[in-house]
Amino acid sequence: MEFYKLDVPSFTQYKYAWAEPAGKPKISDDCERCPKCNRPVSLLFYVPPFNIEIKQPRRIGDFVGGIIPFDLVVSERFMKEYLESNLNGILDFFELSVVKVGSKGSKDYDGPRLFSARIERPLTQVDYKKMDVKWDNKPTKGYCELCGPGGGGDNGTLKSYQRISVIENTWTGLDLFIPINFSGNILITKKAKEFIENNSFQNYQITIDKESKFDFYNPIK
Repeated sequence: MEFYKLDVPSFTQYKYAWAEPAGKPKISDDCERCPKCNRPVSLLFYVPPFNIEIKQPRRIGDFVGGIIPFDLVVSERFMKEYLESNLNGILDFFELSVVKVGSKGSKDYDGPRLFSARIERPLTQVDYKKMDVKWDNKPTKGYCELCGPGGGGDNGTLKSYQRISVIENTWTGLDLFIPINFSGNILITKKAKEFIENNSFQNYQITIDKESKFDFYNPIK
């Protein structure tokens, strides 16, 4: 079965708006954790109020990148289309408040309503042995066999990979998901890919697993 990697171009590409938290965000002490070793497998949760700033506001995509503590930031149109579809994998949506627009904050926001989307992290795993991985820090003997290797600490820190390989018998049937040992990477099924493409959503990149590459020192633009 083929999977695809979903990326949202961030603040380096200047074609669409990007977002960042407004002021000092409120962060909880909680996050999603590995059920086997209790290591964090997500960022700490951002708690209300969900205030953000929008940069380069002339063009707002249906996906919004940036320095944001959410799995995805999406438009109201995306949220409504998703909720009316038969896709699964998004746990919840929360509306974000745009409190500053542009570098000087002198403009009123008149773009679409924006929402955070939290993606499920099932026990699905990727197979690093098939991904031609290079490590900045190699996993130690004590790494967790569920949420590792990868993810930092004893689990090792990735430098690059040349493809993505999902261990198919660990896939739980979700259309959007973040593998438990591939933190920060949103994978989608062909059905989700076609949903995104057929709705002509803006500001995303989709790459088939066998062609998906990553280099920490040359990230996606």
